[in-house]
Amino acid sequence: MARDIMYTKIDNHDGVIQGIYTGYSIDLDPNSSNPRQIAYQNDINAEHIYPQSKGAIGAGKSDLHSLFPAYERINTERSNNPFAEINDSLTDKWWINNQILLNQPITEIDNYSESLTGSEFEPRENKKGDVARAMFYFYTVYREQANAKDSNFFPQQKEILCQWNIADPVDDLEITRSHLIAKYQGNENPFVIDSTLGARIYCEGNS
Repeated sequence: MARDIMYTKIDNHDGVIQGIYTGYSIDLDPNSSNPRQIAYQNDINAEHIYPQSKGAIGAGKSDLHSLFPAYERINTERSNNPFAEINDSLTDKWWINNQILLNQPITEIDNYSESLTGSEFEPRENKKGDVARAMFYFYTVYREQANAKDSNFFPQQKEILCQWNIADPVDDLEITRSHLIAKYQGNENPFVIDSTLGARIYCEGNS
C-alpha cells in the first residue's frame, strides 16, 4: 500500500517518477491500478534509506518518510552499506540515470552517485540533504529497533549526515513531499519542516 501511494501520489510528478540516487525516470499514470508492477517492470523499486536489515521492519518498513523510488540496480548496489563521502580515486562505480561508469566522469560529476562496492555509498550532491534528513527521521522514530539490529550503523554515519544536512538545505520539493506524506500517513518529517532540528539533536558543534 505504501509503495502504491509513493508511486502515484507522493513521488509522481505529472505522470513521471524519478529515482532519488541517479535521476532515472519513468512514465507512470498516477491513476494506475497496478503502479508497483509497472514501476518494477521499468526498473524502479522502493529504496529504504534506512535498510531493512538495519532496522526498517514493522511500521518502519513502510514509513514513507524514509522510502524513495530508486533505479533498481543502484538500489541493489547500495544494499545496506552506510552513506559516506568516497574518495573519487577509490570509487568503483559512478551512477547516473540508468548508466554505470567504471571511470570518473569528465563532466557533471555532481550529478553522479558513487559506490565503493560492498562498503560505502555516496548519493548525488543535490540529494545528500534529503538522505540525511530521512536518516535522522528514521533513527529518531525507530531508534530502538534500529539499535537492536545494529547499534553502530547510525552513529558511524552521523558526522557525514550532519555535514550533508547543511551542505544541501531543505528545498520546496522536499517540504511538499513531507506535506503530501502527512496527508496519507498522518505525520510530517520534522527534520524537513524545521531545518535546524537535525543540527540541534544530532550535530553538536555543527549547527
